[in-house]
This record gives sequence, C-alpha cells and structure tokens, in this order.
Amino acid sequence: MFIKKLYCLPIALLVLSSCTVSKDSRTDPSEFKIQQVENGLLPAVLIEGEPSFNLEERMEDYQVPGVSVAVIKDYKILWSKGYGVLDAETQQPVTVESIFNVGSLSKGVASITALTLVADGSLDMYRDVNKQLTSWQLPENDFLNQGIVTPLLLLNHSSGVMFSPSISYLPDNLPSLLQMLNGEPPAKEKQTIVDKIPGTVFQYSNPGFAILQQVCIDVSGQPFPSLADQRIFKPLKMEMTTFEQPVPEVLLSHASAGHLGNSETLPNKRYLYPNMAAGGLWSTPSDYARYVIEIQKAAVNQPSEVLSSDLAQQMISPHAARNYGLGVFLRDMGGEQHYFGHMGDNRGFFAGYIAHMTDGHGAVIFTNSLKGSALIREIMRSIATAYSWENYLPPTHTLLPLDQEMAKFYSGRYTDGFDESFQIRHEGSSLFIDKFDNARLYPVEDNQFVTKFRDGHLKFMMDSETNAVTVEHYFADNLGRFMQDARIYNKMLSDEKLPSELMKEGGIEQAVLSYRNIWVTAPQDLSISENRLNRLGYWYLGQQLFERAIAVFLLNVEFYPESANCYDSLAEAYMKSGQNELAIIYYKKVLELDPVSSNAILMLKQLGVIY
Repeated sequence: MFIKKLYCLPIALLVLSSCTVSKDSRTDPSEFKIQQVENGLLPAVLIEGEPSFNLEERMEDYQVPGVSVAVIKDYKILWSKGYGVLDAETQQPVTVESIFNVGSLSKGVASITALTLVADGSLDMYRDVNKQLTSWQLPENDFLNQGIVTPLLLLNHSSGVMFSPSISYLPDNLPSLLQMLNGEPPAKEKQTIVDKIPGTVFQYSNPGFAILQQVCIDVSGQPFPSLADQRIFKPLKMEMTTFEQPVPEVLLSHASAGHLGNSETLPNKRYLYPNMAAGGLWSTPSDYARYVIEIQKAAVNQPSEVLSSDLAQQMISPHAARNYGLGVFLRDMGGEQHYFGHMGDNRGFFAGYIAHMTDGHGAVIFTNSLKGSALIREIMRSIATAYSWENYLPPTHTLLPLDQEMAKFYSGRYTDGFDESFQIRHEGSSLFIDKFDNARLYPVEDNQFVTKFRDGHLKFMMDSETNAVTVEHYFADNLGRFMQDARIYNKMLSDEKLPSELMKEGGIEQAVLSYRNIWVTAPQDLSISENRLNRLGYWYLGQQLFERAIAVFLLNVEFYPESANCYDSLAEAYMKSGQNELAIIYYKKVLELDPVSSNAILMLKQLGVIY
C-alpha cells in the first residue's frame, strides 16, 4: 500500500491516510494504477533520467496537510481518494466526502448557473446588465458611456469591470453582496466600477462575477446558493457542494480547515466570501468532477442534465482572450487547445482541475494549503502519465555537457536595467539561480538552460566584440503562466547597485534619482508600479526606518497623483514618525480624492480634526 507510516511536519503531525475508492466509480480501478499515480509525480520540466516523486514526500516538502483527488475517464469518475488530514490540529483524516474551499474554481460553477438562466430566457447574455439588475446599478462613468456591460462580457472577463483581489471575512464582519458592490462598511472592497471600455480588453475581475451573482439573484428572485442548488447541484447529484457562507451545519463536520504555507492551521480555519460566484464554493473533487463531466458531455452532444451543447461549446471556446472561455481557462498544447480547466485559491486553500475537451478524461485536485499549487500540477502530470493523456505532458529534455570554466564564466549577478536582479552561482560545472530558491539550471541546448520546477528557460548570449554577457529570461510564474515576453538581463559589474539596494544602504537621494530615471525611461516597468512601491514603503515603515519609507511613499504620490491610497500611505508614515501636521495635510488629500474614505476620516479624528 502507498501509506505505510506517520511522519512529522514542523508544526503538526500529518497522518497520511487513504480513504476507500469512491463508491460512485463504475470502473474498478487497479491498485497498481493508483500507486503509479502516487509514486509518479513529475515537475514542470522533464529531464531525461531524473526520478519522479512520491506524493507523501511531496506533501511534506510543500507543507500540504491534506489532498483530495478525483480522476475522470470516459466521462465517468474512475476513482477518488483522500490523503492526509483536514485539520493539522485535530488530525481528522481527509476522505472522499471532505469538502474544500475551491477559490476561483467557483467561477465555472457560477457560469453554468447563469447559463441555465440564459437557456430559459430569464437572463439575456447580450443585454446591458443595468437593464436587468433591479437591486443595484453599475455606476455611470466615461468608460461606461463608451460601451455596455453584458452578462457575456462578465463571464469572459472583458466587461471592463475593475480588478480586485479576493477579500476574506469572518461572521462578525461579513458584508452583504450589495455592501460589497457599493464599497460600504463593513466591506473592505472599493466601490465596484468599470475602469476599461467594455468589450475591449481581457481583465480578470472578481467584482465582475459579483455583478453576475447579483444579476442572477435579481432575474431569478432567489438567493444565489439556492439558485445554484436547484439548477446545478441537485440535477448533477452534487450533494456535498454549497455556496452558503458560512458552510451549513450539515456539512461542517466534513469541511477542511485552511492552512498557511508551513502547514499551520489558520486561526479562524474557514473564512467567508460574500462574492460567492467568484470564490465562495465548497465542494469535493468527486462533486466538482460531475460539473466538469457535464460540460464535457454537453460539448460533444452526449446526453447532459443542465447544459445545452451550444452553451457548453461557448464555455470552452475563446472569447476576449485566446486562453479564456466562460468561467474556464483554455490550455494551449503545441499551439492547439485540447484542455480546459482552472486553478483557484483562497485563504488557506488551493484547488485545480484539468479536462479534455473531447475525449472525456481529466482530474480534479483540492488541497488545504496556501502552497498547494505546485503539488496539484505535479499530481496532474502523474495522472496524465498513468492514463496516457495525449497532448498534455511537456517534452523530455536531454542534458548537454557543461564544463567548469563555462559555468564559472556564466556566474554572476544579472539585472533588467531597472530594479530587478538575480544571481547565478556555480558549484563545479553545475549552475544555480537564487531567484527560484537556488534551483539548479540544466543545460539542454546550446547556451540554454531550464529548471525542473518552472516552465521556461535562460539563454546566455555574448557580444563577440565587447565580451559583454546578457541572458534571455523567460520563465512562467508560480502558477505556470507566462505573463510577459522574454526579458534581457545584463551581467552586472561587481560594484553596481540597484535603486532598492541604494535605498536599503541609506543612499536615499541617489535611489530616488534612480527611480525617477526609470519613470522617465520606462514608466510601465513593474519596479515602479504603485503596488510595488507601496509594499516597499511599508517594509521600511515596519522596520521604523521612517526617512526611507517617506521617501518611497513621496515617489509614489509623485508618480501616481490621482491615487488616494498613495496619499493614505504617505500620511500614515508621517503620522507614525510623529509629523502630525504633514499627516493631516495628506489625509485631507485622501478625502479630496476619495470623500468616503473611512480610514482617512478615522485618522483625522485621532489627529484632532473633526469631520
């Protein structure tokens, strides 16, 4: 058997226990196949001769207390199985009936719920949502004057509705959906608005799905959880699935706790999300697989329960972006799209699934850890290997020799010319990159290197006249996405300093000049983005290095003078450094830009200013 022992994690004892094969499996899977999956985990990049991983070991490596898996074959759930514990404190084991928060995998289920309303004529996919909403209206502005927001645009993320990360709540501060849309306390979100011309650009939007949730409520006259239960969960026999916030009592004993990246249980275990359509779903992999199979069957004109073939095809076809349909991502394999799926996370959870568009196979994997994303992909690749999925696995690389002199020559620091750098070091003839936790670089083509755990490559280039070394850097992010084109990094001189390094060493004036130079030459560079500078300023503020924090925040208001948040951060730094008069000036500036800023009003009251 796969499970043979107990083993200790740094925070809690993880008991890795398998449950029985799911009762809904119509095909009795061989124990050999399951063991093959459990012992065949593969990294993002395959190197000839490199061994596969064991699931138990990788759960320990990634500090993931619990995992649940469902495998789909021939449009049926072939098997499902749980590993580890629901809660590192209580040690309750994961079973096939354990439910997990699935984050953005909620969007696909919300999409199919909305499409059932389209099918019966209750919801018009092409009509202005403001003409279908009765309890709330999307605020008018210049962008909305140039186009209308429709349910279709909400579903494919081209509505122009603003981007906003998911925000979690507790029962005693849970806002209603309308409070969240309006940006009213106790909601922590800003008012939902359009900040792009509708229909012109793909912009992933959680608030867009909050609007979708509200329009479904308004046209159906039902609470969203009840609507999904009636339209989707009951017909598909998803008995362990709910949008309810919090998890209803009948399912609570099956609900996993969320965990930090060190396997420590979150203080409140399970957080709440009024934007249910974007990230509030709780489910088991087997239940979620039933939703996936419904799309697969409908798309190929097999008998389905809730979705027509036409709507299923729309779900898995490109719209505003080549790689996104309606509530699902589309995966390119060799230039063709064969799979659809999604990854999703919320506080303490990571979930993912992948499904073939025409061949009826796939898998659903849920974890109860912030660090579950890489583990999910490794398990997916193991499943793909065990069941011979076509067009899924990347090619296997054959290593080329690298001598010690060339390894030494390539070693050094490299910068993009702005405020980002990485170090390459050598040990004998092997290279390692600090940017990815000192991952080893493998030579696979002439001057080209890969790492095992990230898609992409480094390619070294040398100018024959100057002997200057540059490197082409093209790697995916930690979710496997390529967010930008390849970037060129130059090898740095030994005494060369980046702006952030100058600031860290106390060279404030020189650092400020360097950041201003970046603003002039490359204002879109991420090193001077509002969010990046805000995070940098707060790092110094947390260290009580007030002069440096204020210098960074002053740059942010200089670069982004229309941002109330920039002024709010600067005012806070002045206040914490004892410069109350300046704090008052900048909190007042916040209110000029955002008259309903509750934080600015509260801080001004604390500073003796009555509002």
